[in-house]
Amino acid sequence: MYDLVVLGGGSGGLSVATAAAQFGAKVALIEKNELGGECTHSACVPSKALIEAARLVHTIRSADRFGIRVASPDVDFSAVMARVRAVVDDFAGSGSGDSLKAMGIDVFRGSPSFEAYDTVLLDGKTRINGQRFVIATGSRADVPKIPGLDEVGHLDNVSLWNLTERPETLIVIGAGPSGMELAQAFARLGSKVTVLANTDHILPREDHEVSDSVQSKLTAEGIEFHTGVEVTKVTKRDGLTVCSWRKNAGGATGEVSGSHLLVATGRLANIEGLNLDAVGIHADPEHGIEVDEFLQTRSSRIYAIGDVLQQYEFTHAAEREAAVVFQNAVLRLSKKIDYTALPWATFVDPEVATVGLTEAVALEQHPDVRVFRANFDSLDRARIDGRTVGFAKVMATPAGKILGATIVGEQASLILQEFVVAMENGLTLGDLASTTHTYPTYAGMASKLANQFAAKRQEGGLVQTALKWFLGFNKPRAESENGAQHVGSEDESGVAAAGHSNNHGH
Repeated sequence: MYDLVVLGGGSGGLSVATAAAQFGAKVALIEKNELGGECTHSACVPSKALIEAARLVHTIRSADRFGIRVASPDVDFSAVMARVRAVVDDFAGSGSGDSLKAMGIDVFRGSPSFEAYDTVLLDGKTRINGQRFVIATGSRADVPKIPGLDEVGHLDNVSLWNLTERPETLIVIGAGPSGMELAQAFARLGSKVTVLANTDHILPREDHEVSDSVQSKLTAEGIEFHTGVEVTKVTKRDGLTVCSWRKNAGGATGEVSGSHLLVATGRLANIEGLNLDAVGIHADPEHGIEVDEFLQTRSSRIYAIGDVLQQYEFTHAAEREAAVVFQNAVLRLSKKIDYTALPWATFVDPEVATVGLTEAVALEQHPDVRVFRANFDSLDRARIDGRTVGFAKVMATPAGKILGATIVGEQASLILQEFVVAMENGLTLGDLASTTHTYPTYAGMASKLANQFAAKRQEGGLVQTALKWFLGFNKPRAESENGAQHVGSEDESGVAAAGHSNNHGH
């Protein structure tokens, strides 16, 4: 009997299986498809490889603003996709079954199904017994029921990577992170892209200011948007795919045609065939598997992590969940999952990164919330690099406890990590303000926001007022003792001057 049986070899499943094996537990890992899961083969890895190629093309096209004259880049789309697949193969090779076996993990290929609380049946034949089980079977694309879609056909996040010729015109149904990342990448590689979204704003998880900012940037790059629409029919006409749509508000109709159609409308949990009813586990594809704060199902022996929960469909979320389940299922310690400081990012250009509460939610839940904001065009490094599009804002209590942060701009996902670390370790904006940040870097954006808090908190404070009176700084600034005029700015007075507010540094 195994100490731990893991169903699914994606990021979460591999993480918990590896941790358990390294601790000395006897581990079985069951995977019916490819080890590495969606992230490796059809999501994170290939999409970021494609995005980097598209970003390079865009950079070359924009080189003249730096005084560099180059010919317009010739995009060999087939070669671009070949490199994407090579990157995927490299990642898949590093997580092969042989490397897992070397760690002492028994790898089984096939479809598992629960026969009892301590037994799964592999392909209806082989019984695998275990003390504890972790379900990490992931998710798949949720294909909307649009008349004609099945007959006409479409691309999804799996079939997309088999393309060898660039789509002349691409229709994207869905305006979530994946849809927006791929829309921009294909537009930069030369496709004419149109986005159809049933939500009123793109990136609906973000606040409207973020959505509007990103949509404005993508529109400027030539992407056409139809938001708040329902796709009513998909047909073929003159060799093109035609999507008919109707406005949710007002009922206006229209249609758009393209050489290719990509559906990126969400995910469904992979629970079919697991026979969860046999072990009393409640689940459905839309809502995923029901777990408690310990990631335990209704069966005390069985846990679930990753996309199959249909909560936070991020690789880093699955890995955090794997760490919690390792403690609960293997170490038998009591550990709760905490998503308070779980970050997420959308890798459009400029990036979008968020942690905690958005501004709207923070204002609703905390009447005394403070919102601090800065634009990238005020950040020295962004001005130097010519990457001034975007903004950052942080929501905090009057005492400086960070409730959330949102960043739109260059290296947003990296800047955000400073706020994530602070939230996870109980640090305040005051702590960040007292931290030295290397100049000039994009991390200076975190410093800017923290310094706003520090300046605001000291403004009119008792200690500062007393010191100003004692040192004689409470006189009108326009006059000195000899009556001479004084020329200066508020930034010359202590705290507010921190962070190179005069835009000078070494």
